[in-house]
Amino acid sequence: MGSLFSALSSAGQSLQAFEQAIDVVQNNVTNANSPGYADQVPELVSQSFQTGNQVVSGGVQETTQDTRSTYADTAVQQQLSLQGMYQQLQTSLTPLESVFDVSSSSPIPSALNQLFQSFSAWSSQPTNTNYQSAVIDAAQQVGSAFQQAAVQLGQIQTSTVNDIQSTVTQINQDAAAIQTYNQQMAQNSQPNAGLSAQLESSLENLSTLANVQVLPGNGGMVTVLLGGQTTLVEGTQVNAIQAVNNTASNNGNPGAAPNISIEDSDGNDITSQITTGSLAGLLNVNNTVLPSLIGGGQQVGGLNTLAQGLADSVNAVLEQGSTTDTPPYQAGSPLFTYNAASPSGIAGTLAVSPTITGSQLAAADTGPPFVANGAALTLAGLDSTSPGPVDGQGFTQYFSSLTSSVGNAVNNANTEVTAQSQLVAQAQSLQQQVSGVSLDEEATRLVQLQNSYDAASKVVTVIDDTLQTLMTMIPT
Repeated sequence: MGSLFSALSSAGQSLQAFEQAIDVVQNNVTNANSPGYADQVPELVSQSFQTGNQVVSGGVQETTQDTRSTYADTAVQQQLSLQGMYQQLQTSLTPLESVFDVSSSSPIPSALNQLFQSFSAWSSQPTNTNYQSAVIDAAQQVGSAFQQAAVQLGQIQTSTVNDIQSTVTQINQDAAAIQTYNQQMAQNSQPNAGLSAQLESSLENLSTLANVQVLPGNGGMVTVLLGGQTTLVEGTQVNAIQAVNNTASNNGNPGAAPNISIEDSDGNDITSQITTGSLAGLLNVNNTVLPSLIGGGQQVGGLNTLAQGLADSVNAVLEQGSTTDTPPYQAGSPLFTYNAASPSGIAGTLAVSPTITGSQLAAADTGPPFVANGAALTLAGLDSTSPGPVDGQGFTQYFSSLTSSVGNAVNNANTEVTAQSQLVAQAQSLQQQVSGVSLDEEATRLVQLQNSYDAASKVVTVIDDTLQTLMTMIPT
């Protein structure tokens, strides 16, 4: 009788193990598409079984094997971080192409072309008031084109700064989610597939924003390092980061928008540690690309350089020329004006002198020899002189070089986004192969477990029938 009860106990324990294993399979199927979820494999471990005088029940016990691979997860996180950076560069740089466009319909090239055409027409009839007015009108279009470009770049810069702030906020929110995971693990260090999936999802989201390194901690908790150096999450502690204006970078150009620095919770500058992720892309655009175009703390910026070079060159020719044909010669007035006190604002303040009139445009070159339209001819050919007036280049050529640098940056970002998307897909495919849920495998496993469960149930039924038969054989 004792052996029958032992067999019944063993069969009951087996039923419980099979039921637990079926629950694991069901949970896998339910979470097959849950972000960060890793397949849980039920394993049946045989219990000791002995015959003879000792009564040992035998049977099986269910344990669950987590298929999560740290290597595969890390590979996905690293590729996502690179993808995040290039996608952000693509998004942030693309609007610059509308500002730096060399097509004839683009505001700056069109205005420059019209200006030099007006100089050429004026040189043919220096005293023609219509041609003089056309020069002033064309110059006003040039000023408007530069001002418009400066406004557009300012809007892009403001948007970039706002994106940096929102990205930093998202990083801190993801860090808080990881902190919550660590708090839950501190209360119960037992493996939990659901919590593990939430952690991996948070880490992947965080990786798209910045480069992080994940280290295992005590009791299943994790430590997250930003840039591999700065502790973002440690145990149940979050060390939030912040984006601040780096006013110290404006020593050379106080009027320019300051660079943005990232500081840790102690106020230490950790900007250099942010090398990938969308935050790195935003910092690159804000601290490097935009200052090279519109100016920054240490540089005037290409657009301002062009505007100043154009204004100074045209004004110099006019001021050295004469508005009269006979002595005493009368020097001409400057055509352009701008705010020289703020180098980063030259393009935004470029305009036609508010007091100039057509009669104040100096067409004559006093020489010797005196040439009645000499200054006007010089202005007409100013864009094609060699070497050019702006860093050895003509005005149109210099603008084209700015356009080329922007175009190359955008094309590089587009190329890298395509390549990185493939690398992310490869890393995720490997992750899926290692720890993803296969519905076909789960279906096969479920059939096997159901068959085993049915077999154990039959054993219980047989033992129960046998016990009932034995009980009826006992005399009352």
